[in-house]
Amino acid sequence: MPTKENHWNWQGGKSLQNDRRDSVEYKNWRLKVYERDNYKCVQCGSKEKLNAHHIKSWKNYPNLRYDINNGITLCERCHIKYHQ
Repeated sequence: MPTKENHWNWQGGKSLQNDRRDSVEYKNWRLKVYERDNYKCVQCGSKEKLNAHHIKSWKNYPNLRYDINNGITLCERCHIKYHQ
């Protein structure tokens, strides 16, 4: 099982005080993004290993964190490419 330290976006455990990606609100946002995008990556159409990606960053746009229009569904592979 992969550990958080091996995740491509791991930043040494730093987090913001308001970083609540384990919250019910975040989970509902993610589900709504997936539903809107028909549970498919908007880049390649894959249905495997999906991620809900914030178009405007979680860190810099806290007021848009749970706005469904600020999210897109990407597969893990396309999400990594996006951040490179």
